[in-house]
Order: sequence, then structure tokens, then C-alpha cells
Amino acid sequence: MIIFALLIAALLSFFSYELISYYQRKTTIQATEFNLQLVSHIIEQDLLNLSALAMTSSTNSATNTLLTDYFGSPQAKARDALNVFNSMQEDFRVNRSNSYVRRLIVTDNKGKFLQVDNSVSTSVPLTIHNIGQITGLNNNEAVKEYDQVIKDPLSTSVGIPYILPVYGERAARIGTVYLLVNTSVITDKLKGYSLPEDSRLLLTLGDNHYQLIGDKVQDIGAPYEPIPYTDDEPVGPQTKLSTLRLEDGEQTIAVSYPVRSGVVLSQTLSGSQFAPKASIWIPIMLGVCFMVLVLSGIITIYLTRTISLPVEKLKKRIDKIAQGNFLLDRNIEWNSELGDVGRGINRLSQDITALMDSRLADEKQKQELEYRMLQNQINPHFLYNTLNSIKWMATIQNATGIAEMTTALSRLLRSIAKDNRRLLPLKDELKLLEDYFLIQKYRYGGTVSMEQTISDEELLSGLIPRFTLQPLVENAIFHGIEPKGRGDIMITVQKNGFADILVTIEDNGVGMQKEQIAKILDAREEGSTGLFENVGLRSVNERLHLAFGEPYGLSIESEPGQYTQMKILLPFLLKE
Repeated sequence: MIIFALLIAALLSFFSYELISYYQRKTTIQATEFNLQLVSHIIEQDLLNLSALAMTSSTNSATNTLLTDYFGSPQAKARDALNVFNSMQEDFRVNRSNSYVRRLIVTDNKGKFLQVDNSVSTSVPLTIHNIGQITGLNNNEAVKEYDQVIKDPLSTSVGIPYILPVYGERAARIGTVYLLVNTSVITDKLKGYSLPEDSRLLLTLGDNHYQLIGDKVQDIGAPYEPIPYTDDEPVGPQTKLSTLRLEDGEQTIAVSYPVRSGVVLSQTLSGSQFAPKASIWIPIMLGVCFMVLVLSGIITIYLTRTISLPVEKLKKRIDKIAQGNFLLDRNIEWNSELGDVGRGINRLSQDITALMDSRLADEKQKQELEYRMLQNQINPHFLYNTLNSIKWMATIQNATGIAEMTTALSRLLRSIAKDNRRLLPLKDELKLLEDYFLIQKYRYGGTVSMEQTISDEELLSGLIPRFTLQPLVENAIFHGIEPKGRGDIMITVQKNGFADILVTIEDNGVGMQKEQIAKILDAREEGSTGLFENVGLRSVNERLHLAFGEPYGLSIESEPGQYTQMKILLPFLLKE
């Protein structure tokens, strides 16, 4: 009986151990599966956005139409290239995943190419001489869709190339679209990912295999061939279980979930993760020795309630997130490993919501930015009628100076009160400046003069923020020429580079020290005492940055006692 009892105890202990191991392995695999599924859905959305960005240049879009005309025309002009570039930039700007674009290149493989670069300062400029170093552009038949990680030959960064043909008329291939995506499109989503100590995160791109360590994507030296794992079944139909033997010779189980075609995210599970804890299975083993049938039923019910039902709730929650419902669900935050998964899902939902709100707020701020100007609160019609009466009285009395000043002031006030355009043509801005200067010329009795030099009349159609030039001329008069007693102002409009406008305002006044220039542009101003109280040089610089971006704005050069040059760099835009 003792021997029989020992045999029964050994058998029951063995089966109890196997039962606990099975459920722990199943729980670990399911938790890993849903973690990968959640992260993969987020990564997939960014990859879809980036693919859509490449497709806008490839086929069936306004950008593709412009590219077809530009590549197909032997007499293509710089204006055609600029139109294509502006269209590519607009596609890039509205794409929700544009922060992951390292560079976007389109070329006809015959010498014409355009590039939108997200990190210009860290890259060697792309030219006709080094474009051949870009892998995939030297082959007119190349088509690649996220199949490898490569080093960018023109910078120190690495990325994932996405190469498509550019289709022209009758679906003929007329060029190549090359999109290099930063590897952070994958690694950013894995920050905070709960990875056990003995596990690895693997990434498969086409036929290439990589290991994810922090924010780095490392190549796996020795190739491996996954063998199907049939001891357990995954919950989702897209999830695959396999056995891998990596370069260290260790055999491990891998849970894989496809992000999209050719892109698979995998996590390895070591055998130690499946071994049950002694504090759990020994008491159960002893209890099973006495109550085989009863405890078997209890264990089955317990595991059903603690694993199957929570997993089902997690699956439903993930489905809701995939449909765009990012509200928190506290019902999935249990005191268990699956509860940790639920808390992770809620944290990811909050992060996604915060990111979307942040992006919407930034766009709204840029679109709804209002100029900080104090407009006249006097009834406009009363003011215009009064000024008009003064003008005609001055004309009747042959006081032409008063009539001219009144007319100029009336036009200025009408523009301030009624013109709500954020950007206006440069020629309109110069007309407003002439009205302002006419008033100042009478004020200073002819001791100040202003001259304009326009290198190309076409530049006058370029857009500039309202009341950009007036504060600069006002500063030149009040702080440069007035202390000197007499002086001249020269305004020059010329083309700068490929598609920019450079407006220079120079005076021969008292000049400024470098410390004064830095204080004007960096420190917050106390306010102007001219036409607009809160519009000074720093405000002009800020409005230019907000309207056109960091490369554009105001710069100042000065030599004390000799001159001051204020230069405004603008993009040549014909419409907002």
C-alpha cells in the first residue's frame, strides 16, 4: 500500500506539475500574443501612412500628375520643379507619420530628381554626383517594400527603404520613388514594452532578420529558419508559434505577429518562463494527492475565470482600440499578469490620445494664430469721413502736404481695420510702407529719404505677413537716423537661391552693437512707440517663423556709426 500510494502520489504530482506548466505556458503565450498584436496595430498605421505618402508621388494624385509633366518635358523649367516640390512638401506636411521620414526622393533616373529631407542638418546634400550612392535608385526596375534595414550613405542614420515606380501616361514607368523611413517608426512603439529578462524581440523584414534592443535594430548574423510549434494553439488566426535556434545554439519558442506584408514582429520565450513556481505547484500537488477529482474541477474553473475570460476581455478591448475607441477601461486592470497587460493597454490608449490631441493643438495654433496688434477702437466710418473732410479742406486751402498726409493715414487705418489677410503680396506691403513713410517724411521735414530697388517685378507677387516691413523702417528711422539727424533708407528686393526672396532694409544711421542685436532678437521687447505698440523686430521674426518655418526669418547686421542692414528671408509663395 505504501508503494502503491507512492506511485499514485508520484503520478498525481507529475500530472499536477504538467497541468500547471501547460496553463502557465498558455498564459505566457497569450499575453505575449496580445502585446505583439497591440503594438503591431500601432506600427501598421504608421507604415500605412508612410506607404500612402510614397503612393502620392507614384500614381493617381496631383503630385504624380505634376511629376509626369516635369519628367516628360525636355524643356522643363525651374518653375515646374518648384511646383512639384511644393506639392511633395504639402503631401509630406499633411501626413500624420511624417516625423519618421528620413528622406523622400523622386527621380526619373536620367538626371532629374527632387528631395524632401526631414533632417537636412545631419545629411550630406543630395547632388547629381552622389545620388548614385542611394541603393535602389540606380536600378530602374527596383521595387522594395520594407524588406531590409540599410545605412543612409549620405548621413550616419539607418532606415528602412520603400521603393516604388513612378507611373506616367498609360501606366508606363517614368521614374522611381525612394522613401527612407527611420527605424524609430518601430522602436518608438516598443518603449515601455514589458519584455522578460530571458526574451528577445525580433523583427523580420522580407528575408532579413533583426533583433530589437532599445532604440537600435541590430542585424542577426546567422540566419534561422522557424519550425512550426504545434504543442499550443494561438488565440488569433494571424499569430504564429514556432521554434527557433539562434546563433548561440539555444532553442526557444517564438510568438510572431505580422505587422503587414513582409514585416513580422516576434518575441522569444525561454523555458524558464514556462516552469511553474514551487510555491504554487507544491501545495497543489499535495492537495491533488487527496482530492484528485474535486481539485481537478476546481482548477479548471479557476483557470477559466482567471485566464480565458480576461483574455477574451482583452481581445475585445484591443478590437475597440483598432476601431478608434481610446477610452480607458478600468475593468481590465486585474491584480495579475493579464492585469498588467490591461494597464499597459490603457497606458498606450492614453499616450495615443495625448499624441493626437497634441498634434491637433499644434495645427490649430498655427492656423488660428492672430497678430498681437491693437487696432483703433474709433468708429471706422466716422474716422474715414473726418479724414476725408480734412483732406478736402486742405486741398481747397492749397495745403497739399496736409492732404497727402491725411490720404496716407486714411489708407493705413483702412488697411488696419478692414484688411484681414494673414499674408498679402509684397507689392501691397510696399504700398502700405510708402503711405507710412510719407507721414514720417513730413514729420521729419525732409531729413530722411527712402529708395526702393526691385531686381525682378515678378518677386512682388510673393506673399509676406502683413505689417512686416513697417516696423523695420520705423526702427531704422527712430533708432538709426533720428539720433544722427539725417539719413537715407534703401530697400532692396531680390531673389535668393532657388526659390526664396531676400528683402534688405539698410540705413546709414548710428548703427548698433552686437549685444544690442542679440537683445533685440532674443529678449522679449518692452514695446514699440510707433504705429503699433506691440509689433517690434522680435515680433516680426516670430511671425515669419510661424508663417514659413525655421529657415526663414529676420537677421540683422550693423556697424556702429556707419550702417544697419535688416534682412528678411521669405519663400516665394503665390498662395497660402
